Amino acid sequence: MMFPVFCRTTRVRAVLAAFLTLAAAVLVPLAQQAQASKSAQAQPSVLEPDETPFTPKFREALAKAQGGDAHAQNEVGLALATGNGAPKSPAEAVRWWTLAADKGLTDAQFNLGLAYDQGGLIAQNATLAASWYEKAAQGGNLGAMYNLAGLLGSGNGVPMNLARAAQLYETAAGRGHVKSMYNLALAYSRGQGLERDNAKAAQMMQKAAEANHPRAQYLLAQMYAQGLGLPKDVGASVKWLERAAKAGHVRAQYSYALHHQLGQGTPRNLATAQRWYREAAKKDHTGAQCNLALLLLEGGNGGKNPAEAERLLTRAAELGDPKAQHNLGLLLLEGRELAKNVPQAYYWLSVSARHGQAEAQAPREQAAKELSRSQIAAQDARAAAFQAKAPGK
Repeated sequence: MMFPVFCRTTRVRAVLAAFLTLAAAVLVPLAQQAQASKSAQAQPSVLEPDETPFTPKFREALAKAQGGDAHAQNEVGLALATGNGAPKSPAEAVRWWTLAADKGLTDAQFNLGLAYDQGGLIAQNATLAASWYEKAAQGGNLGAMYNLAGLLGSGNGVPMNLARAAQLYETAAGRGHVKSMYNLALAYSRGQGLERDNAKAAQMMQKAAEANHPRAQYLLAQMYAQGLGLPKDVGASVKWLERAAKAGHVRAQYSYALHHQLGQGTPRNLATAQRWYREAAKKDHTGAQCNLALLLLEGGNGGKNPAEAERLLTRAAELGDPKAQHNLGLLLLEGRELAKNVPQAYYWLSVSARHGQAEAQAPREQAAKELSRSQIAAQDARAAAFQAKAPGK
């Protein structure tokens, strides 16, 4: 989930700053969930402009807020929530947002929903979050529509309602909300909340991709590769993989490199393949680490680099990739590309076999013939205790 950015408003019109990353939502009985603000009306903050070192901008907003200006109340809440212009005060931020929300200001309603959803400023409460999102969504707030759909799709704090979630995504997508376009495409492709329709899924995925949504670009590439909802076109698939790769999507970087390595949908180019494998490998994509290692062992572009290859394979093996463990074990057992190390070879082949790589069993037995019983026992104990490292650590 992304770190939230709250909504800032002006007198002319509300401006949506950013949204939480969620996935789907449903209508909550507001009479049951959001009556706190009606049964016990929020009171203005006790803060006075001269009590604390506020910025001049905050002092001006606070004076207007104390006079009942809903937009200023939302701004004061934003400043107190973020510490931008005034010392942080979560309770005061929620108090001011509640005042503005009770007056019908959609940005304040969204901010309250976000606060209850995220749980950083106030105790997390998905039911109250959905209630405030619903109010803001009815007022046209796109972020609230998207986040409410996320709650409805997961059934978090509200009854699951995939149809309502899809409806919210469709409304927000129709008004240009890119993440809603992406989630609506997923809903069409999975038949969640509406009838499954691959053509509509592809159409919506293309819109999100054209709006620079990296995951949409990657999935659109897969749709072109498979001919799912649109004509099969490997060249178009590679084009979208390139865009997603440049946007930092790690799986796209791996796939784009693979296409260049194999010459599928684009001329074979090992330099480009190595470049993008390297980008994905930095993010601990084990497939990219393995493929880059094998290219470095083969030589060609840039020559051989066994040391880097061993480092990459070891990293992928430590991350729990059975194929990397198998390949590393073989190379250490053969002792041609990498320095021979039978105990270590036996260890990695044992770990690989334990993780379902059947091909590792035969070379493991071969390695065992070169080891003493005490060496085998020691490596078996290591293999039994193996735990994969977490990516990025």
